[in-house]
Amino acid sequence: MRIAIHQFNAELGAVDRNLQRIEGLLAELAPGEIDLILFPEMCDTGYAMDVIMENAVAWDEHHLAGVKREAARLGATVVVGISERAGNDVFNTAAVIAPDGSLIYKYRKTHLVSIAPIHEDHYLTPGDSLGYFVSGGVNFGVMTCYELRFPEVARTLTLRGAQVLLVPTAWPAVRVEHLTSLLRARAIENQLFVVCASRVGTDADITFSGNSMVIDPNGNILARGSAATEEWLRADIDLETVQRSRERIAALLERRPHLYGGK
Repeated sequence: MRIAIHQFNAELGAVDRNLQRIEGLLAELAPGEIDLILFPEMCDTGYAMDVIMENAVAWDEHHLAGVKREAARLGATVVVGISERAGNDVFNTAAVIAPDGSLIYKYRKTHLVSIAPIHEDHYLTPGDSLGYFVSGGVNFGVMTCYELRFPEVARTLTLRGAQVLLVPTAWPAVRVEHLTSLLRARAIENQLFVVCASRVGTDADITFSGNSMVIDPNGNILARGSAATEEWLRADIDLETVQRSRERIAALLERRPHLYGGK
């Protein structure tokens, strides 16, 4: 399976221009070149709470039309983190577009940042279900940024059958070592691939970390982006590695849930 990540740098508040840029970036790729393409968190609005609340978009059947056309042209699954307005609520959402260009799934971030000065929890509405979808015969889990700090989420998605965990982020550069450690831990403990798209740039005095990564089920970093540059990152992954890893070290089978309070 061929993976591509873009370390996007959103223009704060410029929803239409940001989405047009994503469409243009996808246009750089050739049909059949990539199977799955991942963009970071909140690519349409940028990542500042007041700007998100002012500019978040209500979706209709035409939303992401250009990105959908490019997904269909490429024959690729495209996952992009964007805002979603629904009535009085605004969600931090990952949109999943199938290789036929249809919107097949959306994941609304369930665990919101409560850390100053970000405080998503003061502005956004949390989703009420974890992120899991199937595309191209592959089982994917989705966790957004801060949710890496909740191993229960990754484990639950693994037990549902996830082979690849997708992580769109806008991770602060000041904690980039946390990002690396958490991504590798989620891969190793669940014996699956972790694919993280981490944005670059600065919004509202927060500089983001870059360092997008593809990590295999043994914790090996197969590809890693730079700290500050918008760029494409590519990696080939062998999904059979998931099963081989789990057969070699059978930790998932050796769990004793009755000792964990039924978890």
